[in-house]
Amino acid sequence: MLVVVVMVVALVLKFLGSLRGDTTIEQVIATETDRLLPKEATSFSYGTSEEDEESGNCNNSSSEDLYDGKICVICYDEPRDCFFIPCGHCATCYVCAQRIMDGERKACPVCRKFINKVRKLFIA
Repeated sequence: MLVVVVMVVALVLKFLGSLRGDTTIEQVIATETDRLLPKEATSFSYGTSEEDEESGNCNNSSSEDLYDGKICVICYDEPRDCFFIPCGHCATCYVCAQRIMDGERKACPVCRKFINKVRKLFIA
């Protein structure tokens, strides 16, 4: 008799859970190959509009360089020409990287990991 009561209670709870819309683990698990971001690149305007672009009021070359990851994230003047060891991030110009290394923290501006060395990149 106790087994029948336990089974009935389990069925009722299962039915109530399905009414609430609870998802099972199988429905939530994503594989490592699932895309987290869409394939097409998303460009952010940061205050520019289509009208500005058509009239030529915005400087496309510098904004494209910034979005393409070519400009230093610290000074926004010089090209990125170095990388940090051990994380390998290339986010700053060599002058800004040296300022980071001369400081107390010595942290990568991207991941905040401790920087052992800075290596200059020679891009042709």
